[in-house]
Amino acid sequence: MTWKSACCAVQGKSHAKKNIPCQDKVARREENDVHVIALADGAGSAEFSHYGAECVVNRVTAFVADKFFDLISQEDGNKVKQEILSVALQALKDEAEIINCELKDLASTLLIAAVRDEKFFLVHLGDGVIGYLNDEGLKVATTPDNGEFSNETVFITSSDASAHMRIYKGNLKNISGFILMSDGTEQSLYNKRKKTLAPAVKRLMHRTTLIDGKILTPQLEEALSTVVADNTQDDCSIAILARNSAQLPLLNELPLSERQQLFQIEGSTAFRRVLKKIFRCDKICAVLEKPLTLRQLARKLYLKPLQTEKKLQYLLNAGIISRTIFGYKVVSG
Repeated sequence: MTWKSACCAVQGKSHAKKNIPCQDKVARREENDVHVIALADGAGSAEFSHYGAECVVNRVTAFVADKFFDLISQEDGNKVKQEILSVALQALKDEAEIINCELKDLASTLLIAAVRDEKFFLVHLGDGVIGYLNDEGLKVATTPDNGEFSNETVFITSSDASAHMRIYKGNLKNISGFILMSDGTEQSLYNKRKKTLAPAVKRLMHRTTLIDGKILTPQLEEALSTVVADNTQDDCSIAILARNSAQLPLLNELPLSERQQLFQIEGSTAFRRVLKKIFRCDKICAVLEKPLTLRQLARKLYLKPLQTEKKLQYLLNAGIISRTIFGYKVVSG
């Protein structure tokens, strides 16, 4: 099954009131068959941490995508840490020259998750949480690294960053999803006392496998802004990497009610009409398991291209299918 990713960051209440930019930054990259997500939470005490966090996630995702196998085959964990830190610090040094500031003004945390060929690679520096999903359910991979006080943590620019950085690598086996979250999001989706993830995390992972990222990202932003942000004053960010599995089933394996919800079919009309619309969407999705052009799909459905385009637009708006360079294709799978 193909890995898919989604990520977003929203400004916290306190920053909105003070007109401070969102200091959480996220990035995702698909390159060389490597799928990478990264999240950085800019230090509240650092004036330009929003610039630092952004340049770091962009630079490290490119680096991990390029050097994935070198990183997971390196047996010396300290060398891996130094490589990651070196790339991140160089990104900050370059940014410091551009905006004429000191390195400490760009401080941020760093979380990374990457996969390829049934191998995974994780990096955690600072607070925030990394979670994953396997056949047994949701698990916590890494917990926040805080000092004596909950608002203390370690940053890329910290002198002891290497000692605090945690790296994990291994075989994916039955893992079907990873999630990165900042400490703001953590307030809603992570139980610090029990060290468990909220059930909503699995639903978010599943949506990532079923809905086109261009449609899903605004939905994630809305959820963070209206639900998650209500539990904290801090910025909130999230990055998800997931693939279909027994825990995250394909679209055609979902119950009728869930397909109806995903297809955005109103239930107020007669049940037969609802059923007909669901089955029509099912048929289109089944045909589009492989990419087809509009004309090819029209022939498969025995419809005129104009009629087909109207039905396609419905599923495009729901994010269930997407346009690719080869034609239209169902997202799930």
